Amino acid sequence: MITEIPKNMLVILKQLESYQLYLLKLKKGLGDKSQIPAIENKIKELNLKLKQLNSKLTYLVSPKPISKPLIKPQLEIPKPQLEIPKIPLPQKIQEPPKETLQLVVQEKIILPKSFESETFQNLNKKQKKKILSDLKLTQYDIKEYIKRSEKERKAHFEKKEDYTIYKPNPYGEFANKYMKKHSLNLLAKYPKVFGPLFQHINKVNISMLSTTYVSLMLLFTLIAFPSLLIFFSVLNFSFKLNFLIITLISIVSTVLTFFGFYFYPGSLITQRSRNIKNELPFALVHMAAVAGSGANPISMFELIADSEEYKELKKETKKILNYVNLFGYNLSGALKRASQTTPSKELKEVFEGIITTVDTGGSLKNYLNEKSKDALRDYQQRKKKQVEALATFSDVYTAILIAAPLLLIVTLAIINSIGGQLGGFDAKTLSILGIYGLIPLMNLGFMGFLKVSQPDL
Repeated sequence: MITEIPKNMLVILKQLESYQLYLLKLKKGLGDKSQIPAIENKIKELNLKLKQLNSKLTYLVSPKPISKPLIKPQLEIPKPQLEIPKIPLPQKIQEPPKETLQLVVQEKIILPKSFESETFQNLNKKQKKKILSDLKLTQYDIKEYIKRSEKERKAHFEKKEDYTIYKPNPYGEFANKYMKKHSLNLLAKYPKVFGPLFQHINKVNISMLSTTYVSLMLLFTLIAFPSLLIFFSVLNFSFKLNFLIITLISIVSTVLTFFGFYFYPGSLITQRSRNIKNELPFALVHMAAVAGSGANPISMFELIADSEEYKELKKETKKILNYVNLFGYNLSGALKRASQTTPSKELKEVFEGIITTVDTGGSLKNYLNEKSKDALRDYQQRKKKQVEALATFSDVYTAILIAAPLLLIVTLAIINSIGGQLGGFDAKTLSILGIYGLIPLMNLGFMGFLKVSQPDL
């Protein structure tokens, strides 16, 4: 049996080892290099304590050491005696009898009381429903929590890379296999036609090579014509269309497929630019705080890249980290390359300002502070105008889509009681058309108008 003292020492030993692992992880992920020497000293102290505890523990649990007896000299002359170190002799390990092994295997494992409670036992459906209703949760909430916890656990143990690379796309691989040769020939013949497309692909940050995108465009265009021809031919049994019309529709749809792929990246630029403009004021505040702490300027972009609050800015800052950590650019060169592909004019201006400040030896903290104040002021003004516009739209909505339908229903009710008609239709027919047709269409039209005029909603 192990005594209480070694048992307590084992607990302390495990705690020290876990603390040592924590310090090692902290040292790897630490952005401020000035704190690394202090952490290394702590690790050295922990190593010393671990060695001391290990030696004490070995002494306590090892067999009783046998020391060599000192030989007394024949003459009683006082001489200094040297102590021989006490080294435990190796002993032969004896196997326990089979009866003891069987007893150990058959011994019941005693669980703590908390694990014997009803909480840790399997529940039937009624008990699960009762617990979920008491906690005001659904089965979907439990599943989402498990997924999120599993994702966080994997992210915690995953090795974090300083750069990101495109993962292969199975559709892109298939398209390159059959269309890469044709796409390269097409790009060589018409570089001016596909030049703007490549710029748009870089600006919207599509996770795909430009040549692969062209291969996909050619593949889907090639597949579109026979697929649409077969589809409309099957529908021809119901609509009885002419074969020439079906062929014409298929050709037009094929051409639209090609141009749809061509103009799709350009259609995303405005939305991305708007999202970056909305995220930039708050990101500049964080960047100014990091710059004021005296940290390395690259750590500002690492903070944005690791954050989940800036979905669009995160993509732009990852470009900078790739240029620095993967391609070996310095910060100024990386910012210059990133500013050429960003869809936001405001972000491009910030990158160019950081380049000028770093190259001229100016204060990055002061520049970002002033820039964040200007961006926040502009953001507040835009939101104020948006609220004023919404107030006007709400008045229009109240007048056209709430008050007007009520007046229409009252008017139709009066006409129905008199027994007259309006435009050749009776009041009942007009009320049905207005309630189930006109009013829903007007609401949908107003929602579309709001989406176009106020895209940030």
